[in-house]
Amino acid sequence: MKKIYLYFMIAAAGITTAQSQNYIHTSGKYILGPCNDTLSLKGVNYAPYNWGYTLSDLKMDQIALSGANAVRISWYQNNPNAPVYTNYTALDSAISKCIRYDMIPILELHDFTCGNNSTSLIAGAAWWTSSSVLPILQKYKHSLIVNIANEALQVNWTSNPTTALASYKSTYETIITNLRNTAGFDFPLMIDAPDCGTNSDAFITSGTAAALITHDPKHNLIFSAHAYWYAYAGNDSLQMAGKLNAVQASNIPFILGEIANEQDDATMCQYTLNYRPLLNYCKTKSINWLAWVWDHDGCPNRQLSSTGSFSNLTSYGNDIINNPGYGLKSNPASKSRYLVQGSCSLATGNVSRAYSPALSLFPNPSDGLFEVISDDVILQVKAYDVLGHEVAVEQSSQKHYRLNGPEGVYFIVVATKNQQHMMKLILK
Repeated sequence: MKKIYLYFMIAAAGITTAQSQNYIHTSGKYILGPCNDTLSLKGVNYAPYNWGYTLSDLKMDQIALSGANAVRISWYQNNPNAPVYTNYTALDSAISKCIRYDMIPILELHDFTCGNNSTSLIAGAAWWTSSSVLPILQKYKHSLIVNIANEALQVNWTSNPTTALASYKSTYETIITNLRNTAGFDFPLMIDAPDCGTNSDAFITSGTAAALITHDPKHNLIFSAHAYWYAYAGNDSLQMAGKLNAVQASNIPFILGEIANEQDDATMCQYTLNYRPLLNYCKTKSINWLAWVWDHDGCPNRQLSSTGSFSNLTSYGNDIINNPGYGLKSNPASKSRYLVQGSCSLATGNVSRAYSPALSLFPNPSDGLFEVISDDVILQVKAYDVLGHEVAVEQSSQKHYRLNGPEGVYFIVVATKNQQHMMKLILK
């Protein structure tokens, strides 16, 4: 049986876990998980609750079927027309359910899209450390990326790009300082390129990205460009490759935060984008990328799913997910080791994560009632939450159990006649 050994300390008080870092971090151009595993981020963009209008519309379970290991979540700090955005329980739920399905949440503020007001951006970035938001971020600190603002500020689109680039850099230096001055704000900070996110050259010119990394006391920044490159790179595969080569040569953590099949201009989806060569090149060069967008776009052709359900993929969605060369499902990126295992530390005993059909949990996700399916004699079943606290499990028959706890991720430790196994159970 294939085994992935966890490092678990099973004591009378429960399970204690440890990891080499308690948050995602960077080293050179690499993004590392809490267990120091190199993360290749491949996933989708998604606006939960139908852009803030429908509280029940949360499709993380459907997105998980795509093979994505990361989801960039759009949010607003101030959108009076969409009341869900003031519901911080809903924000917690969106992040929680993303993590529950082993996907890294990249939370971004959409208020500043294509804006060019440094003062407003600096003031708005304080949202991240507000009393309503910070406790939620800290709760999921181990697996969260903070994307400060979507597509904010302009450089090449101004009359003086040199001055504008200096302002872009100083604005983000101020924001970084303000966020890092909050105790425990260790999250990786993702910074979008200027000019509606398109201008990847801005990271390289005058060493802007390297200077920002040096400025950050945590040296924990990720840089993101959005590949609406119909004009910026001539919609040409060679020019696009040149842009990516230049970024890679600068040795900075980088992701194409939005890749799409169509681009807006005077009208929605005015231009058809040459995205397939771009994704093939991302695969060749191991470049992180996220597709725009899962559902609810003003341009239906740009949705991966026509209804939000995995069973209703569009032709574009089918390509993003099932393309044999770069598809999310056909060429899946590894999940964060911490999210899959729940731990980074070595067990004192022989506790294994079982993937074999010989021992499994059903159903999973569960409403609390589950069956342990095993070819071996089951001696004991215990459950622990993600903090290592034991949670009550009631046995209703030889192999049927009920877990009494709130929604979330739990680790079920099954002692059989010959071995101990640890499996993850999602309670919904």
